[in-house]
Amino acid sequence: MPSIQRAQFLLQQQRFDLAEQELRGLLSEDSEQAELHSLLSLCLVNDAGRLKEATDEAELAVGLAPDSPFVHYVLGRVLLVRNRTDEARKAAEEAIRLDPYDADYFGLLSQIELVAGQWQKSLNAAEQGLKIDAEDDLCNNLRSISLERLGRSSEALDSARKTLSRSPDNAMSHVSFGWAALSAGDYRQAQESFREALRLDPMNEAARDGMINALNSRSFVFRMIYRFFVGISRLGAKYQFAIIFGAWIVMQLLGKLGRDYPALSPFVMPLTFAYFGFVLLTWIAKPLFNTILRFHPFGRHLLNRKEIWASNMIAVCLLSAVIGGGYAISRLGGSGILVAAYWVVMMIPVAATFQQKTTMRTVGVGVASIIIGLIPVYGILMSVAARSPESGDGTITTFAFSILVLQIVSGFMQQTAVRN
Repeated sequence: MPSIQRAQFLLQQQRFDLAEQELRGLLSEDSEQAELHSLLSLCLVNDAGRLKEATDEAELAVGLAPDSPFVHYVLGRVLLVRNRTDEARKAAEEAIRLDPYDADYFGLLSQIELVAGQWQKSLNAAEQGLKIDAEDDLCNNLRSISLERLGRSSEALDSARKTLSRSPDNAMSHVSFGWAALSAGDYRQAQESFREALRLDPMNEAARDGMINALNSRSFVFRMIYRFFVGISRLGAKYQFAIIFGAWIVMQLLGKLGRDYPALSPFVMPLTFAYFGFVLLTWIAKPLFNTILRFHPFGRHLLNRKEIWASNMIAVCLLSAVIGGGYAISRLGGSGILVAAYWVVMMIPVAATFQQKTTMRTVGVGVASIIIGLIPVYGILMSVAARSPESGDGTITTFAFSILVLQIVSGFMQQTAVRN
C-alpha cells in the first residue's frame, strides 16, 4: 500500500508529525492493522510527553498480531526508551524467537543489555546479529561499545574504526569510536568523534554524554574518577558492594587503631580524609565538573536544563564552603570550619536530587534534601534554647546518617525509574 510506504519513508526521515498524520489516516480506514499501530508507536516514542500513548499503541499491535515478530520488536524499543528493561528484554527475545534471522532484533537485545549494564550479554547479542548480517551498522557499533565497557579497548578501537570507515555518515559509528578512544585515553580524538556525531545527529544523547565526559577528562582528577567508575561497572553488583563496603570497614578499623594507639593518629587522619574526599568526589564529580564546563565555549552548550540547575546549586554550595573556610582561616578555626564542612556535605544530596530521571523523583529527593539540610539548623536552635552546646550533639550523627541513607535510596531510585 503506497500510503504505508510513504509513512515508513517519513519515519526514516524523522518527520514524525507527517508520518503520524499519514498513519492516523490509514487507521481511520482500518483500525485492525497491527503494523500501522506499531509504526504509529515509533512516531509517538520520539515525543517525551507521549511515551504512555506510544506504549499503548505498541501493546495494541501485539494484541492484534501476537505472532508478528515486528510488533514485539517495536514494543521492545518503546519499553527500552521508558527504562523498563526487563519487559523490553522479553519483547526482544519474543521477536527473536519468532524470527531468529533478523539482525535488527539482536541489535535491540544488545541495546537492552547495554543499558542494563550486562556488557558480556550485550556483546553476545551483537555478535549473534553480525552472524546474520556482518555489515549491520547497529550491531557493529554495539559490539564496539560492549568491548569498550568490558575493558577490551584495543579490540573496541579496531572494531569501531572498521565500522566508521564503512559508514562515515552514521552518527552512532562516530559515537562508538569516541567511547573507544575515551577508554583508551585519547581524549582529543574522542572529542573530535563526539563532535562529528553531534553534527550528524544533534539529538544523540550518547554523543552528548560522551562529549561531556571527554571535555571533563581534561582534568586529571575527573579521569581518575571516571576510570574508577568504569572499572567498578565491569564487576558484578556483589563485587561492587564488597569493594565499597570493604573500604568502609577498613577505614573504621584504621580509625579504631588511631584511637587505641595515638602514635598512629598522624598516619590515620590523612587516610581518613583522603577516603572521605574520594567518596565525596565519586558522588558529586559529574555536577562539579559540569560547573567548570559552563565556562567552556563549546561545553556550556552541551548541558541540559537539569544539569545546568545541578551545576548552579553545586556552585552555591562550593562558594558557601569557600566563604566558611576563608572565615575559619582568618579566625584560626571556630564556626567557619563547621560552615565549610556543612556546605561540602550538602553537595551530596544536591547531586543526588538532579540525577533522578523523572520530575516526581527529582522533587521527592529535593524535598528530602531540604529536610535533611535543616537537621543541623534544628540542632543549633536546640543548643541555643537550652543554652547548652551539648544539646545538639546528636543532630550531627543524624545528619550524617540521613545523608548516607538518602544517597543509597536515591541511587536505587535512579536505577529503577520508569519514564512516563
